[in-house]
Order: sequence, then C-alpha cells, then structure tokens
Amino acid sequence: MSREEQQSAESLLQVRDLVKHYPIREGIFVPREVGRVRAVDGVSFNVHESETLALVGESGCGKSTTGRLILRLIATTSGQIDFMGHDLIQVGKRALRTVRRDLQIVFQDPYASLDPRLRVEDIIAEPLESFGLLPRRKERRERVHELLHEVGLSSYHADRYPHQFSGGQRQRIGIARALAVEPKLIVADEPVSALDVSTQSQIINLMQDLQERHGLSFLFISHDLTVVKHIAHRVAVMYLGKIVEIADKQSLYRTPHHPYTQALLSAVPKPDPSAHRQRIILKDDVPSASRIPTGCRFHTRCPLADAICREQEPPLKEVAGGHHAACHFASPFPIPVHDRPTMPGVETSVPIRQNIR
Repeated sequence: MSREEQQSAESLLQVRDLVKHYPIREGIFVPREVGRVRAVDGVSFNVHESETLALVGESGCGKSTTGRLILRLIATTSGQIDFMGHDLIQVGKRALRTVRRDLQIVFQDPYASLDPRLRVEDIIAEPLESFGLLPRRKERRERVHELLHEVGLSSYHADRYPHQFSGGQRQRIGIARALAVEPKLIVADEPVSALDVSTQSQIINLMQDLQERHGLSFLFISHDLTVVKHIAHRVAVMYLGKIVEIADKQSLYRTPHHPYTQALLSAVPKPDPSAHRQRIILKDDVPSASRIPTGCRFHTRCPLADAICREQEPPLKEVAGGHHAACHFASPFPIPVHDRPTMPGVETSVPIRQNIR
C-alpha cells in the first residue's frame, strides 16, 4: 500500500477534486451564461483523526467556500467529500442530517453567528433539541452548564444574552454550541481573526485542550500564519481556488517550496523591529477568479515564472517526504530561525502552547 493510500485509509475526511463555480449571467428576459467565477477549482486533501489541518491563503482564495462545501452549507459543482465512509455529495437529506451531528462549524464573527434574541442557555441547547438529544429540559440545562465550564465560562452566564459578553467570550459560546452534540470534526472559519492578540492565544489554547480531551479534528481556516503555526499539525496553502502547497507544519515553515508560500512567510510581522528579514515583494494584484490565468495561475506574480509556467499548469507533486507543491521550479527556501513567525505580544499575556505533534 502506498503512503497516499495508507493516509486515505486512516483519514476521517477525504476531499477529492472539489469544485465550486458560480455562473456569471447577462440578460434580463433570457439570461445567458457568459463566464464563471471559479471559487474552488479542484481541491484535494485529507484530515486525520485528532488532527488540525490549517487552510491558509489571501482573502478570496476559496478557503471559507471550501469549508462550507464540506459542511454542505452550499452545493458543490463537482468532486467527492468522504466523511467517515459517507459521500456527503451523494447522501440524501435524511442521511446528511445524521452525519451532520459529527460535523460542526465555528464561525468567524461570534456576534453575527449568535441569535441576539436568545439566552446563552437556549443558544447552546438548540442543537441538542434539533437532534433529539436530552429531551428533558433539566438534562439539557445541566449539559449547557457543563459545556460552559468546559470552555472557561460559568453557569450563571447561561441566563445572559450575547450582547452582554466580550468578543472572546462570545467565541467561547460558539465553541460550546459546536461541542454540544459531540462532533468528530469542527470547521473553524477564521475563529480568532476578530479578536485581539491576547484573546486569540486564550481561544487557541482552549481549542488545543478540547482536542486533547475529546480527540477532535479541526479544519482551521485562517489567513494568519502566526496563529496557524501554533495550532496546526499540517498546513495547506491555497491560491485562486487551488492548493499550491501542503506539508506538515515544521517542514512548511522551515523550508517552503512554493514561491507563493515563501512570499507569505516573508511578510509575517516580526515583534522585533531590528530583526533582519528578507521580504519577498509580489508584483501586480491577485487575478480575478472569473479570469484565471492560463498555465500556472501564480505565474503573473511569480519571480520565477518562465515560458512553461504560462503554458502548463503544474500538478501538486511530492517534493520531499510528505511535502507537496504545485510548481515547475519548486525548491526549498530555508527560513532563518529569527525570521520564523511568532505571535507578538503573547509572551507578556497568555502564552500559546506549541503543538508539537
């Protein structure tokens, strides 16, 4: 059995050639399709049990769309999503409802994702009622209090409303709601991007604790490489709807092979202004997802681009043990120790525990 086949057999989630295109139509009475926005354009990856896979990239690269496709919150154009032996694209509504108990999401904006008219107790108990768990109100209330304590809040918070909490506390409530039905996989869509740095570290530590305690798997969607460095086991880098590099965290941060990943890492802010940094400046802007360049979609901004890059799209191939990159000229670019991403400010507030798995 090959390494890829062995990893697939051990995977909790397998995504193969996932595609989401949005048609562009013109005309009022007889609209016709004149193009397509290729939001996600052939994405493949695995998520293993008790693993955190981070999906990173610039805004608009398709990260959040990928997460919502996996949860079937939006319909796919094509592809395969295998979760615990179920093909989520082919299953019917009744079977999908059963599977969704094991698939939950934590949204980016904790205030917008919580109903302002409901008390915290009702917000967290809602999935329990929806799935027919703990039919007695007293049992649900006890479970809500247990979940609140688990995410670092208190029982008396159950009678408050979302507007009475800080951003970090609201995100803890969102995490408690996701945990209520004991899922196997949580899609965390930019869960700390709206929080200040010290609160980010608290939420990251909480997620790591919950992962160790419950054996959770996370698909962690983020654009912040400093946050990803502390929570992820593996990292997948997306650009214009495709994964251009995927590897374990240590390998990707130490020796990124794709020019886009190298540019992203070189742009990470450093807490020490006197520290030397070799910054890679990309030319031009990100192309529109409705006008994808021919060949390699990164060639319009790549400092290594050649004629072959404009003509042939590079496959995602293995360039080192378990390290894959989609580049005709993939080569390691060592990042000096003092240039590797750190989270400024957290040393004086709440330290982030390194995930060394």
